[in-house]
Amino acid sequence: MANASSVPALTTNHPVSVIVLGGIIATYIFFWALLRLTQDVKEPTLVSTSIPFLSPIFGMARWNMGFYNYMRDKYPHLPIYTLRLPGTRLYIVNSTALIPVIQRQWRTLLFPPVTARASEAAMGGSKEAMDIMRRDMVTDNGLLPGFIKVVHPTLAAGPALDELSGKVIKVITDSLDKLASNGPTRVKMFEWVRQELLLATTDGVKHRNLFQPSSYSPNLYNKFHPAIMFLMLNLLPHWVFKQGIQGREQVVKSFALYQLEGGFNEGSTFIQRWVKHFTAQGIPEPDIARFHVGSMFALVANTIPTALWTIYHIVSEPSVLEACREEVSHAVQETEGVCIIDSDYIKNSCPTLLSTFQEVMRFHGMGNSVRVADEDQMLDGKYLIKKGGLVMIPTRVQHRLRSVWGDDVDILNHRRFLKRAGANRHNPVAFRGFGGGTTLCPGRHFATTEILLFAAMILLRFDVYPNSSQAEAMEQPDSEIDIELRPRPGADKTWRFLFGSGKEAAFVAEDI
Repeated sequence: MANASSVPALTTNHPVSVIVLGGIIATYIFFWALLRLTQDVKEPTLVSTSIPFLSPIFGMARWNMGFYNYMRDKYPHLPIYTLRLPGTRLYIVNSTALIPVIQRQWRTLLFPPVTARASEAAMGGSKEAMDIMRRDMVTDNGLLPGFIKVVHPTLAAGPALDELSGKVIKVITDSLDKLASNGPTRVKMFEWVRQELLLATTDGVKHRNLFQPSSYSPNLYNKFHPAIMFLMLNLLPHWVFKQGIQGREQVVKSFALYQLEGGFNEGSTFIQRWVKHFTAQGIPEPDIARFHVGSMFALVANTIPTALWTIYHIVSEPSVLEACREEVSHAVQETEGVCIIDSDYIKNSCPTLLSTFQEVMRFHGMGNSVRVADEDQMLDGKYLIKKGGLVMIPTRVQHRLRSVWGDDVDILNHRRFLKRAGANRHNPVAFRGFGGGTTLCPGRHFATTEILLFAAMILLRFDVYPNSSQAEAMEQPDSEIDIELRPRPGADKTWRFLFGSGKEAAFVAEDI
């Protein structure tokens, strides 16, 4: 007979385990039922439901920016599908054909609420300011819709844009003059490009360099920048982003002083109208300083990485470097020792440079066009979009469609956008480098001018070499790259830009 002591005794932990397991199962069943019962059969197909309301979050964490491409490949037959997150419906668009349909429903699929959320969560806007921002999101009387009518013309092709671009480019030119006089100079490529464009843009637009070390360290902005997207999502408590918020508050202090001293009165037409519009709408002065930070972010957030990747892909491929340098050289005329660069020529008559720039945006672009449903509505007569749901068009999905871009879609092809006789043109709607419809970037011409002219100046005045210890890193810049800028013959001459016809490069469907 076995010893009684060798028989395992039932412990009191077993009932507890059963209770916990039962609770988990009951909770799962409850949320599974809630998910199914609150999903209308007319809505786009519901996917990623293994763990109700949480599976999409886990997928986003795992696949990061590749999540929506992964979902498109998993459900290639779905033109649009639904993801359910806690308190949020996401309608994700795969089909290019649905994009014009969405853009036509701009009065019921709204972009201003997205801007308002960003202003509140990321910029720390006050309740008073947010009430003003949200009181009318459709007509031109509202702060955000009216902003388009008042301010956007200063960024359209014409004298105001030429004035703005000229100021920014002069700051960059002056900086490169100093660099050329120093002889060969080693810099960290990412940091250098970021610093050049951040300083030039704020100085040119605001007429005050708010990022000089004498004011405060530019690193404060660099701390805030990575936290912006997470603050906008508002899924985590703000203490998680303590450093980022501290950086933001320092930037806000600088803009508050700028606003108090009336620095905007000497700024560009754009910033003067910007301040006048926000003041006329009754936005409190402290909030105007906060929204200055938002405008600065909008001006540089995509410009900096696009400029970086454009220059990187040009200088790292000898054949492309040779072609681009040959093209931009034809834009230069020298008169009495002054080298004058025709900006219109750079923007319209340098095909390899323009194609590389557009391909960089296609290959590296990762933005999302988002709209909020103002009411229950049918999309394309087939899909029910619930009020409050977010309709999202992921840029990376459209930019990696093999049916649009061909079998080399996953390769950066500098010649992809060259115009060739007899060649089929890519569907311009699938190119989302500047968004589209009511979310079309109003500063696209300004950003394009800044990037192309900056790249042209680098090509004309400098040779770019990687430090010998990092030669192989030029293939794929996963981290900072040390480079050496060596002045070319003539780099120390006087260089100026000529702005003339106002003809801007056209890349998006709305401009073609």
